[in-house]
Amino acid sequence: MLDKKGQALIEFVLILPILIMLIFAVIDFGRIFVNKNELETSLGIIDDIDRSSLDYDTLYDEINKNATSLIDVALQEEEEGYLTITLRREVDLITPGLNLILTSPYPVTAKRVIKYE
Repeated sequence: MLDKKGQALIEFVLILPILIMLIFAVIDFGRIFVNKNELETSLGIIDDIDRSSLDYDTLYDEINKNATSLIDVALQEEEEGYLTITLRREVDLITPGLNLILTSPYPVTAKRVIKYE
């Protein structure tokens, strides 16, 4: 009988890098999802702010007050009476080679259009 332990070890060593890359990719996509969720939640703060006195500094301070890392805020006036608020954060990817598919750092954005009076 031949000893199969060496064969199993070689197969494991060949599969291990692929397995590690898959685990890192799952972690990266999870981090992207968590950041997107946090940006969407931060947009909920807008409903609590008085819209008649809405300005960039107030909005920036309120959104970044409880954020885990800095969130970029952009305001753009649309049609008459409407305002687009865009939140943006970049996520650094840890998976080697994933930057060939996604850009690194990966920009995560969330937008909301509100009636501005």
